Order: sequence, then C-alpha cells, then structure tokens
Amino acid sequence: MNKLISALQRLYFLQDQQWHSQSLNDGGDLAYAAEGPLTPAIVTKSLAGELTVGLNLVSPTGMARAMVVSFARATDWEQVANLYQAVQDELDLPAPAVSVSGRKGYSLWFSLAEALPLAQIQAFLAALRLKYLADIPLAHLELQPDALAIKTLAPARHNTTGKWSAFIDPSMGSMFIVEPGLEMAPILDRQAGMLAGLKSIKTANFQRALSILQAPSELDGEPALTLAEAAARLPTKVSRPPDLADGYRYSKLGEGNTYADPRDFLLAVMNDSSVGVKQRIKAAKALLPYFVSTASKDE
Repeated sequence: MNKLISALQRLYFLQDQQWHSQSLNDGGDLAYAAEGPLTPAIVTKSLAGELTVGLNLVSPTGMARAMVVSFARATDWEQVANLYQAVQDELDLPAPAVSVSGRKGYSLWFSLAEALPLAQIQAFLAALRLKYLADIPLAHLELQPDALAIKTLAPARHNTTGKWSAFIDPSMGSMFIVEPGLEMAPILDRQAGMLAGLKSIKTANFQRALSILQAPSELDGEPALTLAEAAARLPTKVSRPPDLADGYRYSKLGEGNTYADPRDFLLAVMNDSSVGVKQRIKAAKALLPYFVSTASKDE
C-alpha cells in the first residue's frame, strides 16, 4: 500500500469504508451507484484517473470521521484561508487539509480520531458556518457529511473538466483562484507529504470546540443601536476613518458621506459589506421596528 493511500486511510476512511461510482446522467448531473467496500486496488485506480471514487462518509450505523467544507467559488479563497486559520487559533484544532476541486473552488478536509454520530458532526458544521461563514450564501457552500454523504476522493480527475483535484500547500492557495485545478496528475508522493503531518481531531477536543461554537455569542442579548445612539455616531463630514473602538472599519461610510437622519446611517451600516457582521446585525435590529410599522400602515 503506497504512502498516499495509507495517509488517506489514516485520516479519512471509515473502518470497512464503502464507495460509490460516479457518472454523469442525461442532465449532466452526477449520479452515484453503491459499489461496496473500498479496497486499495480501487483507490489506486482512482489515483491513476481510471475511475472516480465517491467516499460514503457515513457508516451504516450513522457514524462518520471525515468532515469536508467545500467552497463553490474560487474567489472565496480569503474566506477559506480565514477559516483554515480560525479553527487552529480560536478552536485549537489541528489544521485541516486543503484541496482544489479540479473545476472550481476549494475544500477543507477535517479528520476525526474516531467516528462520531452524524448528528453531532452536522451540529458542529452548522455552528461552524454560522460563526465563520455567515456571509457566504448556502448555495456556494457544501458541508459534508450531509443528506447525500458522498464526497469525491482527492486527488482525482474531474469528470467534466478533465483537470485534477489535489491537496495543496495552504500558503499557495491564492495561486488557484483563476484555475482551481491541475492540468496534469499530481505527484502522489508529494500528495502524501501534504497529508503526512496532519493530525486527527481527538474526541475531547471536538466536544470542546463544539461547546465553544454553540456558546451564546457576544451578540446574543446585546441591545440594538437606538436612534439616539446612531445619531451620536453620525459622521457629518468624515475626513478620517471612524474610531475602530466603535467597531466600524473605514468603508463607504467614510469620507464625503453625510447623514441627516440616523435611519439613513443605519441603513448604510446594514448594507455595507466592509463593516463587521455584528455591527450590521445591530443596525438591522435597530431598523426592524421602523420597517414593521411601515408594513403595518400599508396593510
């Protein structure tokens, strides 16, 4: 068994790992067929580009040990990199593997030291999304295992583009924004090297991280900005970035903008993508009663 297969098995494969073959149906969508136990011979064919293996991430008893967060847009690399760093710095978890898809986007592969119930894993992924990926539309994210629970094994040749998915050095991720795939098959020994130093998440650390993610956020119970508070923050003629202590970064709220009505200011905050999410939500909370009252009058 070669080094790459050993690394994949150590990190992501279930005991008695099952696999699905993949093909394109008449509509051009992926179709899957259960094939049975995954063997080293099948993985070897997949790594050679002879077939595409879909890993069944969930066991027949509803357990899983691999979690994959996939980003459909290559332009979301900054969010990929931020999540990669945040799970290490803020949740104190081992670094995940990073892969390019062969078509578009990236994936982060998390390994669990032992299989855990699917419900716990899905709760973790949902909380992870809310904390770190709330600005990315769900249509551009894939959190697996999900209802389908099948993830294409990497590295592999993509069925549509013919390009290769591959594990990459996270420091080189921005190089793949324009072309998130390889023209040629990756060198398998180098792929094995990418995975060699990765560690699995111990169950106790997973539970601790889940508790952190599910803990009430600073925003819970925090009062929304009142109109008086908003008025006090109105930048009548801003010639320098607002004080960072207020939680606002320099943005289109800045130089040259004037606001005669606090509601206009709150609307600008709510719609400004460069402002922190927490401040945008606070602005939306403050505005909600005015929109509700307007709607009531219209009725």
